[in-house]
Amino acid sequence: MDTTFAQSLLAKIKDGLTLKTVLPALVGGSIIALFEVVLAVSFAALIFTGPLTPFVASGIGLALFGAIVTAIVTTLLVTLPGTVSGNQDAPAAILAVIAVALAGQVKAGAASLFVTVVTAVALTTLLTGLLFLGLGTFKAGRWVRFLPYPVIGGFLGGTGWLLIPGAIGLTIDLPVELAVLLQPDVLLRWLPGLLLALTLFFAGRYFDHFLVMPGLLLGGILLFYLVVWLSGLTIDEVTTAGWLLGPFPDQSLWLPLTSLDFGQVDWAAIGSQAGSILTILVVSTVSLLLNAGGLELSTAEDVDLNRELRAAGVGNVLAGLGGGLVGFQQLSLSVLNIKLGASTRLTGLITAVLCTIVLFQGAAALAFVPKVVVGGLLLYLGIGFLVEWVLESWFKLPKADALIIILIVVVIAAVGFLQGVLLGLVAAVILFGVNYGRTNVVHHELSGRHVRSRVTRSAAERRQLQALSDRIHVWQLQGYIFFGTADSLLTQILSKGAEEQCALAFVVLDFQRVTGLDSTAVFSFQKLQQVADKQQLTIVYTGLMPQFQRQLQSAIDDKACMQWFPNLDEGLEWCEDALLQPADVVGKLPSTLKEQLQILVPDAGVVDALMPYLTRHEVQAGDVLMTQGSAPDSLFFVESGQVTAQLERPSQEPVRLETMGNGRVVGEMGFYLGQVRTASVVADRPGVVYELSRQKLAQMEAEAPEAAAGLHRLIAHLLAERATHLVETVEALQR
Repeated sequence: MDTTFAQSLLAKIKDGLTLKTVLPALVGGSIIALFEVVLAVSFAALIFTGPLTPFVASGIGLALFGAIVTAIVTTLLVTLPGTVSGNQDAPAAILAVIAVALAGQVKAGAASLFVTVVTAVALTTLLTGLLFLGLGTFKAGRWVRFLPYPVIGGFLGGTGWLLIPGAIGLTIDLPVELAVLLQPDVLLRWLPGLLLALTLFFAGRYFDHFLVMPGLLLGGILLFYLVVWLSGLTIDEVTTAGWLLGPFPDQSLWLPLTSLDFGQVDWAAIGSQAGSILTILVVSTVSLLLNAGGLELSTAEDVDLNRELRAAGVGNVLAGLGGGLVGFQQLSLSVLNIKLGASTRLTGLITAVLCTIVLFQGAAALAFVPKVVVGGLLLYLGIGFLVEWVLESWFKLPKADALIIILIVVVIAAVGFLQGVLLGLVAAVILFGVNYGRTNVVHHELSGRHVRSRVTRSAAERRQLQALSDRIHVWQLQGYIFFGTADSLLTQILSKGAEEQCALAFVVLDFQRVTGLDSTAVFSFQKLQQVADKQQLTIVYTGLMPQFQRQLQSAIDDKACMQWFPNLDEGLEWCEDALLQPADVVGKLPSTLKEQLQILVPDAGVVDALMPYLTRHEVQAGDVLMTQGSAPDSLFFVESGQVTAQLERPSQEPVRLETMGNGRVVGEMGFYLGQVRTASVVADRPGVVYELSRQKLAQMEAEAPEAAAGLHRLIAHLLAERATHLVETVEALQR
């Protein structure tokens, strides 16, 4: 440990040494230490059972060691002072399953089995710590939250199911079978534990006090010994009958791994449990992040998820090196500690000190703990998981999600953990596909009547495009497109084609809002292209990401009826040009500005009076008519050629706002409002424009008021046209 880190740790400890924090920390640390000891005893008894029962004392020592290490390390490194860490129930339940499986595979004797199980436990904890560290270091904590919620619920419900037979098996020391459980002498061993579990469960729901749980556990122990005393039995008789955890060897519970003969490890047996170990890694990661998120909500304080992962990672790596169980931040105990006013890192250190005393001096006392109390605590945990994640989920979640949870629990109970989780993932993915397939992938569906390119056409062209507007139909797509949503889109397009078979000519698909394109969706676009070939439709693809365009181009053979454009605006412009291309569509357009204006202003005298106040300019491609941010000193009429208004941005390509041709007015908004230019206007090709300056307008209003009034009516007419089209478009978007 480097000097800087050590100094940081000492500073954190020193910050907590005030009278205001020490007293709550002593109370909180003592209560939490009691919980940690009971949990360590319970989890060790759950794992080291059956042929491993003679080693339960060493198992308790390993569990306590892991709790001590994670308590110290995590307490000092987590985001919020007062956060408490310790052994976790879900990983312990799976480790119990692993231990049972190893017991059936290792044939070299109890000593070899014990070393193999300890190695599996240490390896699991070490790998979990390394995974935590990796996720935290690469800031990947938030990605784990994408695991489907029903899968998490099913796993936790399955954990509860496995805790129940494990707890009952601990109390009876016999196989958990219905015929065995109903025998009177066996019933007497596990039924009191069930009653204690139910008492703990309902008391925890109706009484919100930190002394309820430890009080009931202590009361259970006292009641047990009261019954023993009334029965006239001695401690030796009770111990011999298997009612107590002991006897333990007359020594400390601490077991250095260096004292074990790792030459006896059955590595093949451990390898066969790789799936269960992987399940522990995934579940521990999700549980840790859920606990951290819950702590964030409970305390209304920000929690750095990646820091939480790194803290738990260091703790589990060190615990794994000593054979400890998987442990990390505990939500309920952390909230309890903070409610006690012990929002200090000192609590975790006090907890670790008290657990260390038990580790080295508490073997004799733990030997007198009744199995029925330990089994009752484990039953309580199992019942709590089942009620919360199976029973209550049925009423809180959609029935499909609740059924997935039940499915996972059933498979875990009947087959195994990994199979249950994997089946749950498959079911959740299928459910997601079905639900997402019902989502409309079409953001907007518009005809050419409501959406146009940014090319402002002449009056004659606008009339013709309006008449032909139904030949263009636009589907603006959104989200992730896969086989389900793509098929729905195809159905919509075919339906529209059937309604307007004679009119529809261009199908425009805008991918600007599409976030992903599954390879299976390409088949639907292939089918669309086949229909387009038969009905002589042109499919126009706009706004595609390069990888999406490559996908479609490689899959669709016939490219004759396909067009590709970088954005919807250019795609619409191409469609409009195609509609206007035939010679008989538009007819002969007026060539001079005077002729163009007379279409909009029928009074020839007004136009004649207006023309002398306009200054003629010949422009070349690239010439700038007005600059963004400049003063609005004039407006322009376009007689020939084409100009584009564009928004200029530093270090980026300009954005086209509007392209204008013959007979259009440019710059009238700023000119009339007196505001600086909001865009630049550049000539696209050679042409002729006429300029009206502010001075000429003032002169016109003084000398030819009728011409000035006609000009104002002309501008009002053009603005009204734009406003009408805008209203129609907004109405179409709201349908």
